[in-house]
Order: sequence, then structure tokens, then C-alpha cells
Amino acid sequence: MKVKLLLFFVFAQLTIFGQHYIPMNFDTLVEPKQELILTGIADVGSTAIGFDIAGKFLFGGTITNEMKDKSLERHKSMNRFGSDVNVELEYKNYNVNMFKMERVGFLVKAGMYNFNQLIYSKDAYTLAMYGNSTFIGDTANMSGTIFKSITFQKIGFGIIDKESKSSISLNLVGMNNATSIDLNRFQLYQSAENDTLKLNYRGNYNFYDDANYIKSFGIALDFDIRFNSPNKKGDATYFQIMGRNLGFVSAISSQKTYSSNSMVSYTGFSYNEIVNGGSIINDNVALMDSLGIEETTRKNSVFLPGLLQASKLVDVNSKHKLQEFYGGRMYLSKITIPQIFAGLNYRPIEFLNIGASATFGGFSGLRGGAYLSYNTTKLNIGISSENLFSKIGASYLIRLQCAF
Repeated sequence: MKVKLLLFFVFAQLTIFGQHYIPMNFDTLVEPKQELILTGIADVGSTAIGFDIAGKFLFGGTITNEMKDKSLERHKSMNRFGSDVNVELEYKNYNVNMFKMERVGFLVKAGMYNFNQLIYSKDAYTLAMYGNSTFIGDTANMSGTIFKSITFQKIGFGIIDKESKSSISLNLVGMNNATSIDLNRFQLYQSAENDTLKLNYRGNYNFYDDANYIKSFGIALDFDIRFNSPNKKGDATYFQIMGRNLGFVSAISSQKTYSSNSMVSYTGFSYNEIVNGGSIINDNVALMDSLGIEETTRKNSVFLPGLLQASKLVDVNSKHKLQEFYGGRMYLSKITIPQIFAGLNYRPIEFLNIGASATFGGFSGLRGGAYLSYNTTKLNIGISSENLFSKIGASYLIRLQCAF
């Protein structure tokens, strides 16, 4: 088992960006019209790994010892790293009366999504970046490491309440790939003489190895509920509760699983000889048998990385130049933690909104961001980032919205 290469693969898979949903500028004017909305999101979050390292995996270049050392200093016993990348196109029609109901319009949407998440030990990072030399005469403990990656597409149809602009849609989902690694127990010991290697592990590795573009089909629900309540000044305050990609897929292709629960010891061979495919054993089947690894193939169902969010919206038609926004979001995942966010929106002139936000949670800690949006009665263009100042992540969003 090429442990070091496997760890590099895991970290490299996570070096694409993703995730940002604030602020949501809400046009409270209700006019019969059509809307076309294009949103692109890219964000990477981490509790320890610097973006300088993540960027090298993505764009190429040399990872220096200084970069490694700075990231290592930020590591705790267990750490998180993840990304959410997606692009979505949505068409809304407020002119048509669905089901002969004047308040009900329709929407059509399509999108592509990639979601990665990793929880890992400090030893796993050290082994991946520095090799085994740090652990000669010692044990590298990578227990508790979990990696999940999924790529999928969807197309959906839904209905809209023209008055509140709330909506719900049902989506057909096609999954392109899903990979997971779960190391419930993984300890590696190499003797001080560099001639004995001991492995103690229990875990599994799931992946697809066929050439089919679509591996699974399924369904997912999206909803966007908007409502308002008067504040102390008598103005309406607008809120949103939303859900995205709440569903699952069922496989049409079989997924291969390698699982193990073993303790093995090699004498007379070093770590490098094994992970670099040395002379210890050349037959992959025999290697799997000697390591106690079982291979199975079956069709699995996979839950999508659904998102739930509740927030106060920014009313672009408000008479107030300064508005606050706040809320919370969470992925339906055991790896990421719930997020909270808050910020201020300032409108210096009628068609321009600028603001700043603070976010905590998800795959990383406290982050500061900013945004800029241009608004007219027919066009909204917004760019934003939840992470402008931290050295351990980055996030970008662009939203184009036009009415016609």
C-alpha cells in the first residue's frame, strides 16, 4: 500500500475552491417579469493548511520547507480541510400562472457541483509533507482520518410564489464520481534501525474505476422560503430559510471497496521500500493478502452534501443606507461544523452596495470578507469573498442577475 502517495492524493484532491452565500440582496418589489441568475462559487477552507500550499497543488510550483513549516505550526491533533465548488444557472418566470393560480410562477435550474471534505491528524500531514524520516523509531498515528469527495450535476423544475418570491424545486441528479477514505485506526511504526515496519489499521477505501460518465442517478430537493416581520421602527425585515441539494443518488455503476482490519509486521524492509514499490513484493494480489486487505464490489447509495441556511436578507429597496445581515448555515456532514456569519451592508449611492462580513465555522475558523454589488431595476452584478485576510483559505463568488 503506497501510504505516502495516498496521502498526497487526498490533499491534492482538495485544492479546488468553493462556498459562499452572503449577503443575499433581496429585491422586494413584486413585478411580473422573468429573471435569469448565474452564480459561480469557489472557496477553500482549512484550520491549518496554508493557501500557499493548496495553490501549488492547483496551479503548480514548488512547495518550500518554509511553507510546510508554517502550516505545521498551525496544526492541532485533528484538523479540517474542505472545498465546495459549483456553478448554477436559474431561470424564473413570474408571468405564467401555474395551475391557473395567479400567485404561482415557475423556475428551471441546472448546475454542476464538486464537494470535498477531509478531517485528518497532524501526523498524516507530517507524513505526507516530510516523509517517514520524522517517525523513525516512533509511531505515526493517522487514526480518525476521513476523506469524502463527490462530483455531480443536476437539472430541476419548480414553482415560485410571486408575492414572497419563495420557491421549491425537485431536481434530477447525475453523479459523476464519489470517493471516500475512512481510517478508523491507522498507526505506522518504523524501527530506529530502519529495518522493521509495523502497521495497525482498520478502515476502507471506496471509489469507482469504470469509464462511465454518470455513475449514479438520484433526486434532490431545493427550497427557498422568504418572509418578513416588522421591526421596532415599523419597517419590514426580510428573512430567508433555504435548503440546497437535499437528496441522494443510487448507483448504476459498481463501486470498488478495499477494507481491512489488520496488524502486520515486516522485518528486513524499510518504509521507503514498501511505499515506493520496492522488492518486498511485486504481486499486487499477494500484497493485499499479506496486508489483510479485502476487495469487494457493490452498488451503493450516496447522500448528497446538502446545505441548510437561515439568514436576514438585505433589502435593496430599503430607505436605509446601512443594513445589517446575519445568519447560520450547515452542511449535512459529520466533518464540517456549523457556520455563523454577520456583517453590514452600506449603500453610498442608489445603485451601489458595499459591505463587510465575518464568518466562523465550516472547514476553518474566523474569517473576514467583503463584497461589492451593482444594482438597477433590471440588472444585479455582485462579487464577494468570505475570506480576504486569512492565509489558510480563499473564497470567491460572482452573481449575475438580470430581469426582462
